[in-house]
Amino acid sequence: MLDERSQKSGKTVDEEMTSEVLKAYSSPDKVAGTYLGERYLIGPRLYPTFILVLRFVLMVAGMGAAISLGVTLSHTIGNPHTEFETVVLAVGNLIVILMTILGNVVLIFAILEWALFRTGAKDNIKGLSLEKEWDPRSLTRLSPPNQVKMGEAILEILACFAAIVIFNFFPEIFSFGYGIGGAWYIGVGNWTNFPLLSQAFFYYVPYLTLVWALTIILDIVLLRMGHWNTVAYTSLIGLKVIGIMIAALMLAGPSLLAITVEALTTSLGNAQWAQSMMPILTQLVNLVLWLAILLGNLDVIRFTYRLIMNRQLPTYIPD
Repeated sequence: MLDERSQKSGKTVDEEMTSEVLKAYSSPDKVAGTYLGERYLIGPRLYPTFILVLRFVLMVAGMGAAISLGVTLSHTIGNPHTEFETVVLAVGNLIVILMTILGNVVLIFAILEWALFRTGAKDNIKGLSLEKEWDPRSLTRLSPPNQVKMGEAILEILACFAAIVIFNFFPEIFSFGYGIGGAWYIGVGNWTNFPLLSQAFFYYVPYLTLVWALTIILDIVLLRMGHWNTVAYTSLIGLKVIGIMIAALMLAGPSLLAITVEALTTSLGNAQWAQSMMPILTQLVNLVLWLAILLGNLDVIRFTYRLIMNRQLPTYIPD
């Protein structure tokens, strides 16, 4: 560039001309950045799904907070000071919840971006990254049942991640209590709390956490591959069977509820209501476990059928 400019201008190369050329070429940081490629936390391929999931999760959280606020205000009618304090606390809690949700969703999608779309590369002798040569023979024969649905996999990852965080770090969420004006609540706050879940339930949390963590890993691997194979089907069926076994043990074991009639009576202020609610709550827990077992068995049957059909598909042989 200096030679060309020197020839065009008819001047010899000096410090001023060198400075002008370097200014035209831009700063070293900007030039170096052109060799790094695009860098982002959540790339354009995952961004539309990220926005969709974030809107859905935030909408559900907002609706839940609005319903909770409405129920709370219905118990504080007639006391303006209490109503104002309740609204302020609810707004503060909502902001904290929304920020926590936003952070967790961003973290999950950032991990997915790194795991799914990191460029496969190898180093040459000089240490420069070279892109792998694409071979059409590397294409895998796909049938519609074998294609991984990105939306379902990401929602499952979010659900498993949320379950791990809540049951391991915030178990106090599963409690109820009463506070100002005798109003009762579900969740956490500055009131008298009674745990909803017993120690018998939390005995199974480490095993459930292991299943959820393995499910997240499997979903990430599937999203990266883009299709199901025999190993993936077998792994998922194994995880489903383990989940069914855990649900069956929970159903046959001690009560998963830590609620007592006395605690319900204290909270509700009505012994008759408390006595009638206990069997309902117990049956509700049993119903959830039976549904988990039923849905788990249906998944085992469905994925076993897909595994059998996948083995019968003809193998792709390039010409």
